Amino acid sequence: MKQLTLIAAATAALAVAGLTAPAQARVYVGIDIPLVGVAPPAPPPPVVEYAPGPAPAAGYVWVPGYRAWNGYTYVWVRGRWGHPPHYGAAWVGPGWEHWNGGWRWRRGYWR
Repeated sequence: MKQLTLIAAATAALAVAGLTAPAQARVYVGIDIPLVGVAPPAPPPPVVEYAPGPAPAAGYVWVPGYRAWNGYTYVWVRGRWGHPPHYGAAWVGPGWEHWNGGWRWRRGYWR
C-alpha cells in the first residue's frame, strides 16, 4: 500500500511539473522607418466609358471609372453601378489634383 501511494504521489508530481511551463521573457522592439514616397507622374486622360446597359434596379446611377496609381503605373478601374445613400445624393467622382509640385489622389464621395 505504501509503495502504491508513493507511486501515485510521484506520478502526480511529474504530471504537475509537466504542466508548468518555464518562464519566458519576450521583448518586442518597434522601429518606425519613414518611407519616402515618390509622387506619381501626371495621370493620363480618363478612358471614355459608358454604362453597360440599363441600371440593375431603380435608383441606381452609373459611377464612372478612374485611373488609380498602383505604385508603378496608372491602371484603369472600371465604373460600376452605385446606389445613392439618400434621395437627391450626387456622386462627386475621384480624381487627381496637382498639389505641392506633384499629384495627390482625391477620393470620390456622395454629396
